[in-house]
Amino acid sequence: MVGKEFNPFLFYSKQLQTLLTEASKQKNPALWLYANDARTPLFMLEGLTRLHKKAFDEKIFDKWNKRFKKLEDLFGEIDQYLVLETELKTNKKVTTEVLKYFNVNANNFINKCNQRLSEKEWLNKKLISFDEKLGEFNVDYNKEYIEELTFLLIDEIDAILSFCVECDYQFTKLEEQVHELRRKLRWLSIYAQALQGLIQLKKSTKKPKYHLNYFTKDVLNSPYNKLPSKPKNTAVIEFDSDSFFALSWLIKELGKLKDDGLKTEKLSHAIFILEDITELQAKEKASVILGFKKTVEADILKQASEILKVALSKDKILDTLVIS
Repeated sequence: MVGKEFNPFLFYSKQLQTLLTEASKQKNPALWLYANDARTPLFMLEGLTRLHKKAFDEKIFDKWNKRFKKLEDLFGEIDQYLVLETELKTNKKVTTEVLKYFNVNANNFINKCNQRLSEKEWLNKKLISFDEKLGEFNVDYNKEYIEELTFLLIDEIDAILSFCVECDYQFTKLEEQVHELRRKLRWLSIYAQALQGLIQLKKSTKKPKYHLNYFTKDVLNSPYNKLPSKPKNTAVIEFDSDSFFALSWLIKELGKLKDDGLKTEKLSHAIFILEDITELQAKEKASVILGFKKTVEADILKQASEILKVALSKDKILDTLVIS
């Protein structure tokens, strides 16, 4: 995309290419990239291409969005199994066989990731072709460009709210509803970082009634909520700072619920495969091992429904996020 002095795409492409170049010298590139947080620039590039493929009818954004997503998904799988294995090692109720199951799955995805890195030539300066294609576009970061992105952000927000209304904020599925909603909410936060200053926070003169509920120390001090400074000679999108911090809180709370649900799901699946018991018995056993109630899934769905209804329907934090 345009501009020699300022280019969000090239900013993260350069970061990722530096990591890929170093990874090419390692015995286990995938594990090295995972350990050195290659997911962050991948997330940013996925977010940028995701947003721009909707704004511009160009194949490059759709094509590279799929490429970034497939690679990032593999790192996500690696993360799930490695984190769970590490956490469960300290739990005396977890058997050696279960720990081995998580270790084997982690290594399987590490191998798949290494295979993809090799077959798709990620380690052989693949991103150069991405950078070259971007150079063919001449887009000014002006009012018209910003208005197009703003329209798409509002469209995504409307889609999130419509989905919640259709469900009447009574969610019954963890993956298809709660986890997917969190992903969509998280993209709004990722865009704010990925656009490298094209989104700026503006303080509202009126403090919302929900001020104390959402403005925790974790939220206020989060590095993800400190956005890059405004670039020179560009138009910007303005986000209401109170709404943005509230969004951050919501993503964080849903993340905690997601983690509890994911741990239960992954552990119960391992137990079901390794032991001669039913899926229901495996779920109950996993809940006990993790110190959760047997109704953990229903409890998570109930809590998620409640906090989403308060944040999005009562406090309307998304309605006020984008300042038009």
